[in-house]
Amino acid sequence: MSVFTPTTGLLGGSLIGLSAATLLLFNGDILGASGLASSLVVSPRKTFTDPSQTWKLSFLAAFWLTSRLYIAYVDKDALKDPSMNSNSEIPIVSSLGFIAGGFLVGFGTRLGNGCTTGHGICGMARLSIRSFAAVGAFMATGIFMASGCSPTCPFYPYLRTTYDSVTERLPTESTLAVGTALASVMVGAALKGLLRKAPDDASAEEKEELENDKLKIIPSIVSAAFFSLGLVISNMTISSKIYGFLNMKGIKEGTWDPTLVCVMGGGFLVSFISYQWVAGFNLFKNSKAIECPLGQEKECGKFNVTTNKTIDNNLVIGEALFGLGWGAAGLCPGPAMFLACAGYPNVLMKWWPSFFVGALLAEKVKAIQSKATDKKNN
Repeated sequence: MSVFTPTTGLLGGSLIGLSAATLLLFNGDILGASGLASSLVVSPRKTFTDPSQTWKLSFLAAFWLTSRLYIAYVDKDALKDPSMNSNSEIPIVSSLGFIAGGFLVGFGTRLGNGCTTGHGICGMARLSIRSFAAVGAFMATGIFMASGCSPTCPFYPYLRTTYDSVTERLPTESTLAVGTALASVMVGAALKGLLRKAPDDASAEEKEELENDKLKIIPSIVSAAFFSLGLVISNMTISSKIYGFLNMKGIKEGTWDPTLVCVMGGGFLVSFISYQWVAGFNLFKNSKAIECPLGQEKECGKFNVTTNKTIDNNLVIGEALFGLGWGAAGLCPGPAMFLACAGYPNVLMKWWPSFFVGALLAEKVKAIQSKATDKKNN
């Protein structure tokens, strides 16, 4: 089983918190891995053409570059899991497990508006009651799935497989090429946004908004680098670390790995501190709390932080489904992004396509709900 690594867990978690703090304090935006990824398919035209969305493309492109450089030049064995071998007690996720897990995570995070970063690192740090409910929901079902999916479980033959039967576990030239091609598209779109000029007939306000949008690019690149480094240093990209925490049977067996607690704890602490410098979200009095992000012009800069306190069915059901997917495949959006950047076939070709299908379906469900509500009110 995996080994408890509190030092790297705290360090990596703190870097993830620093990533969230950078986006918040300089751009006024929230770090949400699921939202960043799903925006590519849920609202592609807006994501790729709206100047206000350019920072997302910059973030994703920088994340890919940092991840690839780290694996190539810093630690080539960073993603190797010593616990994953033919005699390992760690479950081996099947192809169907990756597909089902990706779908549930995509659907659940879109329906519940967040994942481990959006709700766990950012939401809880601003003491959002919605985020505390969300974390409780996905932790409960994640633990249920990981602990309950044993050989006696009826779903075990479908979600798990044997070590010897798994093929193409490691990156190939073709999967690396696919990852590079996708990243190149985002790099190109981000550069286009950076070079975009305001129309000659644009108003002064429109020109200021465009400049503010451009000012978000550098902080988003820095944030992405912190996020990527935090994930790999904390070992959250290794499935045995996730399973080692979610499988509560390990407590009795003496194999439970609480590293994830250190990761989320470090991320929460750094993110919490950053909110103490944002007016309206600071728990303690701070005369120097800012009302406009540091990297934005005061005339049109603002913090895009939700204040919704409603715990509704979509939140609870969505996050519960996310937890089931997390426990089934051992992946949430952040680590899945890193593994896709590194060219891991099962993540790139099975988990992510299923994630996008789930996110699109959840968006359709929300649209139907919205129409039903409007019809009822009218």
